[in-house]
This record gives sequence, C-alpha cells and structure tokens, in this order.
Amino acid sequence: MDNFVADAIFIDAPARRVFSALSDPEEVLVWLDAETATVDAREGGTFSARRADGSSVSGSISLFAADECVEISDYYHELGGQKRGPMRLGFRLEPQGEGVWITVRQDDLDSGRDWKPFAQETRKEWVRSTVALKRHIEQI
Repeated sequence: MDNFVADAIFIDAPARRVFSALSDPEEVLVWLDAETATVDAREGGTFSARRADGSSVSGSISLFAADECVEISDYYHELGGQKRGPMRLGFRLEPQGEGVWITVRQDDLDSGRDWKPFAQETRKEWVRSTVALKRHIEQI
C-alpha cells in the first residue's frame, strides 16, 4: 500500500469559485463536515478544522496560488488522543472547459502505528469530502 491517498473530481464551476470554497472558512465548514474551521488564506497562514466526527486537522499553508493550488505542510490529524503527522495535503485545480478538475492528495500517511487502516479511512474521507465540495459548489 502506498503512503498517500488521492482523489479527483470534476466540478462544473470556474476555478475562482472552487478556490474560494477551499479558502473560505465558512465554506470549509460545509464540505469538510466541520464544526469549526480557520483558514488564514496565504503562504505561512494556518488551516485547521474540528470535524463533526470529533477529529481535528491542522497545518501550515506552504503554497497558496490563487485559482491554481493550495498546499498544507506539517498537516496533522488527531482523533481519540492519537495524533498523526506530519503529513502534506495538496489541492490542485486544472480548468477544463467551463469547469475544473480538482485533485486532492495527502502524503506521508505512514506515520504512527496501524497506518494502513488510517490510510484506508483517509481515502474514504477524501472521497466523501470531494463529493460534498462538488455538491456544495454546484448546489446539487
């Protein structure tokens, strides 16, 4: 098993709209199924969220290119007292026609014990989150 997960989905909206949903804390609440979210939308800024399932994620924004990509370094996932990381999380936008392909990739999942079940669950979470992002933006 690889130590990363990735998912891609086509969203029928301009890159600017998709990028806004990635960088606006109010929108992150929706597609990440979070109770709280903080996004300091700039290189060197922070990204954090407390999800409805009780988990929390946090990291430092290492790359912030408007309408193109966001990378979060020193990305940590915590649930039930177990903190995993540091990992890296990236969002890449590729315009195509009237919409955009968004690829989400989380690297360095092999930290900590029992990392393979964590990687499998992380894959499922990103599939759910990218579908939620699409539904939120397209209002479907």
